[in-house]
Formats: sequence, C-alpha cells, structure tokens
Amino acid sequence: MSFFKNILAYYRHRAAVTLMYHHGILFVVCAGAAIWSRLAWAPEFPIFWVLGIWYLIFSLHFLLLRSLGANNEWADDRADKLRRQAYDFSHVKDIYVKPITLKTPYVPPSEAFLESQRKLAEQSGQTGHTGKSDDKTK
Repeated sequence: MSFFKNILAYYRHRAAVTLMYHHGILFVVCAGAAIWSRLAWAPEFPIFWVLGIWYLIFSLHFLLLRSLGANNEWADDRADKLRRQAYDFSHVKDIYVKPITLKTPYVPPSEAFLESQRKLAEQSGQTGHTGKSDDKTK
C-alpha cells in the first residue's frame, strides 16, 4: 500500500503538464502493446477485448489524475467561475426569495387567445340560435 501512496505523493506535487505528459506516454505504450500483441501472437484474436480492458484501466488512470488536482482552492476557483458565468441571475434570485410552492401560478391569457374564444362564442351562438334573443331586442 505504501507503494501507491508514494506514487500519489509524487504526482500530487507535479504540474498538470507533467501529469498529462506521463498520461500521454501511458497511452502510446498501451496502444502499441495492444497492436503489437495482435500482430505478433494472435492475429485471429479480436483486439476489441484488449482495447476494452485497456480502456477501463486508462479511464481509471485519467480519473485518478483528475482527482489529484482537486483540493479546496480548486473547488473555490471552480465555484467562482460558475458564479461569474451564470446567465440566469434572476431565476436563481427568485428561488432564494420565493421558494417553490405547489400553487399553479396565474398567467393572464393573451389577446390572441381571448379573440379566439370570442370567435368560438359567436360561432356557437349562431349555430344554437333559438329566436328568443330576437324577441328581446325588438
């Protein structure tokens, strides 16, 4: 276990460029080994499984390298960046000021909707004409 702790301690104090350089070397070595094994040992063996296993190992390695750079300073910088790039301040403010309720908000109907309702009422009034309204108007 101390072997892995030593590796982690080594990479914790390195620059991100160095980490990505070593990451790139690992990529080239693994890809070369996969292709060489396909050509040298088993041409009939599907390279998919080798590359699939390599992909899992490489992904874990990448995630480990990304997590090494995460500390309180990184988290604060990331939070500040998200705050600076927020485009919907009014929405966020509304959430803090007026918490979500289960009431349906009132939305006034548009003029186009009201006009369409008037036309429907006129059409239904014309088709359902009984003649009693004519007597009242005279």
